[in-house]
Amino acid sequence: MKLVFNEINKNFELGIEITCVLGQVSTLMLALANKHESIDDNERLNATYLLSGILLDIASTLDDYSLKDTKATKEQKNDNQEIRKTIRA
Repeated sequence: MKLVFNEINKNFELGIEITCVLGQVSTLMLALANKHESIDDNERLNATYLLSGILLDIASTLDDYSLKDTKATKEQKNDNQEIRKTIRA
């Protein structure tokens, strides 16, 4: 399973996307913790695997985002250094 955060690619609104997903995860976790009578053991196990996958996907997305942000920052610094060298020459 791999979650896709559509808005990340367009607007870099990671906070909005992650907040929505974590809110839904929290709701499901509360239902599981309360052992709602309509949720049997197999459903609880499946939901636990789902939650685990979601949290791993969020961690992976945050890691990818931070690496991308770091690369962009380094590239911008390199571009700025090249511009300074050109201006000084």
